[in-house]
Amino acid sequence: MFEVGEKKMYDFKTLSAYDFELLVRDLLQKKLGIVLESFKSGRDGGVDLRYAPSADDSLVVQCKHYAETGYSGLLFALKKENSKVNRLAPNRYCIATSVPLSPANKQEIRAIFEPHCKIDEDILGLEDLNNLLTLYPDIERNHYKLWLTSTTVLERIVHSDVYNQTVLLVESIQRKARLYVQNSSFFDALKLLRSYKYCIISGNPGIGKTFLAEMLLLEHICQGFEPVVVRSHISEAFKLLKANTKQVFYYDDFLGQTGWEDKLEKNEEQSILDFVAYVRNHEHAVFILTTREYILQQARTVYEKLHAADFDHAKCIIELGSYTRRNKAHILLNHVFFSDLTPEHKNALVRKKSLLAIVDHRNYSPRIVEWMSGVQNIRDCTPAEYPNVFISTLNDPENLWRHAYRNHLSPAARSMLLVLYSFQGSVDLEDLREAFEAFRRLEAQQLSAMRAANEFTTVLDELEGSLIRCERNAYSVAVAFHDPSVRDFLEKHMSINSDQALILCDSLVFYDQFRGVFTPHATLYQRNPTRIGEGLEQSAILSAALRTVTRAAKKPILRINWDGAARVSNLICTSLEQNIVHAIRMSNDLPSLERASFIVQVLMHEEKRIITGNVNLSDLPQVISAAKSVPEISDACERLIELATRLYENTDDYEELKQYIALKDFVEAAPNAIEDDKIQVVRTRLIEEGYDIFYFDISRADDENELDELDNTAAAFELTFDVSLDSIHERIEEAKEELLTRIEEPPNDWLDDEPRQTRDADDTEIVEMFGCLSE
Repeated sequence: MFEVGEKKMYDFKTLSAYDFELLVRDLLQKKLGIVLESFKSGRDGGVDLRYAPSADDSLVVQCKHYAETGYSGLLFALKKENSKVNRLAPNRYCIATSVPLSPANKQEIRAIFEPHCKIDEDILGLEDLNNLLTLYPDIERNHYKLWLTSTTVLERIVHSDVYNQTVLLVESIQRKARLYVQNSSFFDALKLLRSYKYCIISGNPGIGKTFLAEMLLLEHICQGFEPVVVRSHISEAFKLLKANTKQVFYYDDFLGQTGWEDKLEKNEEQSILDFVAYVRNHEHAVFILTTREYILQQARTVYEKLHAADFDHAKCIIELGSYTRRNKAHILLNHVFFSDLTPEHKNALVRKKSLLAIVDHRNYSPRIVEWMSGVQNIRDCTPAEYPNVFISTLNDPENLWRHAYRNHLSPAARSMLLVLYSFQGSVDLEDLREAFEAFRRLEAQQLSAMRAANEFTTVLDELEGSLIRCERNAYSVAVAFHDPSVRDFLEKHMSINSDQALILCDSLVFYDQFRGVFTPHATLYQRNPTRIGEGLEQSAILSAALRTVTRAAKKPILRINWDGAARVSNLICTSLEQNIVHAIRMSNDLPSLERASFIVQVLMHEEKRIITGNVNLSDLPQVISAAKSVPEISDACERLIELATRLYENTDDYEELKQYIALKDFVEAAPNAIEDDKIQVVRTRLIEEGYDIFYFDISRADDENELDELDNTAAAFELTFDVSLDSIHERIEEAKEELLTRIEEPPNDWLDDEPRQTRDADDTEIVEMFGCLSE
């Protein structure tokens, strides 16, 4: 287990110059037993000399964070400081640097600053600072970026059986950790995790939810927790549970990036609640989730179980008010310091008027800071223009993507983004290709757009790494947006561009696309049933639904091996039955006659599937229940039930538990459809063979929640088929006792309380903070 204070060597490259100065100040205050003032510019106004005077001005400390330039760069810079030090004339002059120093190096440096620098011990190099960190582990603990980015963290999980993509994610988080600035939300979330074992991090887009969650994930990895990243479904977490291992589970955007509509699959809301119940009762598990606040509220209005769940006690809402003035300035500094911006661009921000206008802007957000710190995003901007362009982007955040979308992308690339938007999530590369080609063909016909050879591949190369990301494995390539705010922009863009919305609607290939752009519930930007434009006629919408209802795009999933290891495996599709249920629900806003005609046409596909024997029996009861809710189609509904009954009546073929569950659901959806003598056969088999029917599923259940689900299934059988299954309930209780192995509660002493709050930064301190950009 990683312990703060154990012997290790830091190179300090993850610290900005400002962070490095704060670390040196804290170490020397501890070593010398005195209080040093915060670092500021030299008395002569020179911003290249950074020092911290003691109370009686007898001691001056200068920091030089030259980890990247090495000793030659450090020596050159120090020689330029000699005249300024002579003017200060301190009784004692100390130098701290992130450069490794030999005894000869220290003697050479001391000779430059004699008589003010009197002994070699007042010159602290990389090894000296690491030694002080070993002596003062509390200082190391407070400077979290040191140990969060330690190679010890990654080495631990690399040598475990953690899924490879989790290792890649942790590497990515560690690279980003140098940009992070702790604020009150970090400690609020830690307290919630300590109290409830799970925490939902919520807030508006771009406020820093994912970044906070990732830092919490690293925090727990440092304390010996094995990370498990849930990517698409909560079942992944259940499959990777280990009864005797400390684990931290991370589920980013668990309700989706634009809406809950397609994120939660059948009964997943209950599975999420079950997993929350598990972690609350097992000290070895911690669960971190993120979502956008408006999506959480939408989901709670639709899913009764989520509405009833008391999430608020474990919800950490990130708001702009969570960031102090010092926090916002520090975030800006870190992003600019570690960016590839030219020195001229960086220096342009040091001007007091521009700097304060950014830090105090009403639309300040970490996402805009990140965007404006990327050299690729300001390539048309000169250093002189940079501060004003930054402020202009803050004035209208939509500019962040609008400018790139309109000016930096080819027409085909814009088309690709619109098509990817229609899927509302990751999509298989080949399905994206088919949908893209359909859109471009129609676009070329209607707008006389030019098309190039190998267009799809060319556009993919244009967008990958900036606006989209491709996740490759041995089986497929999944494509998704690189940043969810791109999707936010496109949703608003499409809501006011009916011409493009119509082309997209008329070109849809998969029902996943239809499901992605049409929803019977409100979205962030509009209140009508469509996400892609107010001006679309119902005929176009219904035509798209009928055209695509039988086509399903593929979604990448994880395969969990028996030993708990995970790997990217095959691709799954939604069933026709799931699509039909959505279509019926989507049609609620149609006039009665139009709705009835539409649903009858949709159900004809299901009738054909039943006749050919290709229907999904587990999902068919949902179709019947949805159809029964529409009185105008009673005749079609009765015909559907009659056809379906034949599939369920042949009870002699029933062997697996899932077949009995499908029968139970059908009996509940269509009471009296199956004759009593057939039901009696099922009743007798459950009484005589129920133990064997449940045995396989009970034996392979590896957590209490799966057993509880089986227990609930047995109880439902008792109600539906009027039987007693006491032996099954008893076996499930025995299985629970067999699983009842707990580890000792992890110590909480590492969950330090939030550091004592100091007064917020004033204008002068913020300007001084950025002085390091001019060094």
